[in-house]
Amino acid sequence: MTTLSKYPGRLLGSYREAISGCQFLYARPADAPELWDAYLHGARQNYRRFGVEQVLEYETTRTGQSTTFFVAVADHRGRVVAGVRVQGPYRSVDQAHALAEWAGRPGSVALRREIAARADAPDGGVIELKTGWVDSDAPARRALTPALARTAFHIFRLVGVRYALCTVADHAVRRWQSSGAQVSADVTPVAYPDPRYRTVPIWWDRETMLEKSDAAHLLLLADEQDQFERSLSVDVSGALAAA
Repeated sequence: MTTLSKYPGRLLGSYREAISGCQFLYARPADAPELWDAYLHGARQNYRRFGVEQVLEYETTRTGQSTTFFVAVADHRGRVVAGVRVQGPYRSVDQAHALAEWAGRPGSVALRREIAARADAPDGGVIELKTGWVDSDAPARRALTPALARTAFHIFRLVGVRYALCTVADHAVRRWQSSGAQVSADVTPVAYPDPRYRTVPIWWDRETMLEKSDAAHLLLLADEQDQFERSLSVDVSGALAAA
C-alpha cells in the first residue's frame, strides 16, 4: 500500500526528502482527515513521552479550525514519523499562540511588539509554526530534524507572508537556525511548558533566510523545491497565498 492510498485525501503538495527517503505531505485537515489524525496521534505520543502532552492542547487542536495546513512526514511504510502545522496568517496580534506562553511573564511586552511590527509591515504578515515533532524511534531521525526545519521554505511558498514565528526550547535552537531562523534578541526566555525548558521565540524572514541558512541545506532544498512545484495544486496554493 502506498502512502497516498493509506491516507486518501487531497494534498496541497509533496516531495520525497533525499536523505531519509521520507515523503513530506502538505495538506489541510479537512482535505486529508486520516493523514491529519495520524499526524496528531504521532504528536500526542511524542509529547507524552516527554511529559508535555498538555502543550498540544489536543482537544482544541484536533478540530483543525486553528490550523491553516500541516506537514506530515511518512516513512517508506507509510507511518507518520514527523510533522508540523501552520496557524495564520494572523489578522490580529492576539491570535498568536506564543503570547499565551509568555503571558504575565518578562518578555511578553517585547514579544507582542515584535509580532505587531511584522504583522503590520507593508511587506509583512505573520504565520506561526506549531506542534513540530520527530519520532525519537525513527531510523532517519538525524536527517528528519533538519529536513523538518526546511519546511519553512515550502510553507512560505504556500502562504504570501514575509515572517514565520515558532517557539522552541533553547536546546533545539541550532537545528532550526540551520534553515535561516533567528532567535529574538529582545524577548526574555521563558520556562515553558515547565522549568525543565528554556523556551525562546525564533523568526524566519522570507527575504533573508536563504543567505542565513547552512550551505548543506541549499542543494537539498533545490531538489525539494523542484518536486514541490511540480506537485502543487495551483488553484489551492494561490488561494492560500491570498489569504
